[in-house]
Amino acid sequence: MELQNFSKWLDELLEPAAFQDYCTNGLCVEASSRISRVVTGVSFRDALIDAAIERNADCILVHHPNGFWKNESRIPVGRYGERLGRLFRHGISLYGFHLPLDAHPEIGNNALIAKAMQMNPVQGFMQEGEKSVGVIAEWDFAISRQEFLDRANAAFEHGVQNAFLFGSEKIKRVGICSGSGASGMDEAIRLGCEAFITGEIKEAVPIACEEGRFNLISCGHHRTEIFGVRALAEKMERELKIPATFVDFDNPI
Repeated sequence: MELQNFSKWLDELLEPAAFQDYCTNGLCVEASSRISRVVTGVSFRDALIDAAIERNADCILVHHPNGFWKNESRIPVGRYGERLGRLFRHGISLYGFHLPLDAHPEIGNNALIAKAMQMNPVQGFMQEGEKSVGVIAEWDFAISRQEFLDRANAAFEHGVQNAFLFGSEKIKRVGICSGSGASGMDEAIRLGCEAFITGEIKEAVPIACEEGRFNLISCGHHRTEIFGVRALAEKMERELKIPATFVDFDNPI
């Protein structure tokens, strides 16, 4: 498939222009004119380049592209320069989709977490630009906090990392935002949620849960964001007939 047509398909699917984001969304490195085999992963890293080379892939697509992490250089020197050199030598283009791949109603991280928890998405929240990133989801009836934990442990391969259960004994309505999404907790509370699911948390979050009498679980930044890139690989194979493989290098944070 021509790279230009592949880019168009991704842009129509994920609508990156509708989001106000701080990192690149879309084509980051153009090292080939065609796309014939794709590797997807959560974060751009050396091991993912190795995996693409081993699989003779000419494209890598990630949730966290280069320049995503704070203070990470976007100047092609040092480690980044080495990575770019490897991509160009092996003809591997790079795409990154951050907020668009959290928010998508079909293959987004948050919609898929809701599905894994056997919940029904009812509305978005945490607006960034024209679109919302987080998902408010509900069960048909309230469940106990223990069942909430049990379902989360089943939904995430590595289970729940931290549970701060200071709120309602019964949970029906839940705010979901993968990665470092706990900043949406106050909005979720205003929207009537009894609990929140996210990935990585800061030191103030447990205190806020205790003092605000609220329920929150964290399941790992990386581990809550495998859903989108995995589903996107499956969609590429199904709709574009391009071999695509999700490769996971687990990160417990």
